[in-house]
Amino acid sequence: MRPRGRRPGDEDTRQRILAAGRRLFAEFGYERAGMRAIAAEADVDPALIAHYFGSKQGLLTEALRLPVEPAVVLAAVQRAPHDRMGEELVQTMVSTWELPQVREHFLGMLRTAASHDVARDVMQRTLHESVMVAVAGLVEDDPARRSALVMTQMAGLAFTRYFLQLPEVTSLTTDELVAAIGPTIQRYLTGAVD
Repeated sequence: MRPRGRRPGDEDTRQRILAAGRRLFAEFGYERAGMRAIAAEADVDPALIAHYFGSKQGLLTEALRLPVEPAVVLAAVQRAPHDRMGEELVQTMVSTWELPQVREHFLGMLRTAASHDVARDVMQRTLHESVMVAVAGLVEDDPARRSALVMTQMAGLAFTRYFLQLPEVTSLTTDELVAAIGPTIQRYLTGAVD
C-alpha cells in the first residue's frame, strides 16, 4: 500500500519537477507558473524546488536548457565541403527540430521566453553561449556577426515553421527548405556581410 501525502525526494524527483516546470512555464508563462503549482504537478513538496534548483529562476534556467548540444549537432556541418556548409546547416537543424522531443522542448522554450523578461533573458543567454558559439566555430572571420546573422535566419525559420505554423512554411519539405534557405546561410557563413 502506497503511503499518503507527497512523495519524498528520490532519483526521478528532479526530473519530475523539471518536466512540470517546463510544461507550466510554457502554458502559463514565468509569472503565472507558481512554485506551488509546479510542485503539485510534480507531486512533491514545494521545498524540493529550492532544494534541486535553488529558486524558481534556477528552475527556469534549467527548463530553458537546450535539449541537444549545439556543437555535437553542428559537427556534420564542420565536415561538409566549404561551399555547402549553409545547406548542411539547414539540413541538420531542420532534421533535429523534426524530432518530437526536441520540437516540443523548443516550442516550450519559445512560449516561455515570450512570456516574461527573465525568461527571455535566460533564453537569450542560452542561445548566445551555446548555439552562437557553435556557429561561430564554423567561420573564419567576424564570427560574432556571422553567427548572429545565421541565428536571425534559423530563428525565423523555427518560429514560422513550428510556432506560428505558417502553411507556406510547414508545407515545404526539408529538401525544399535546404534549397531555399541554404544559400542565404552560406552567404552569412562565408560571403560578404558588409
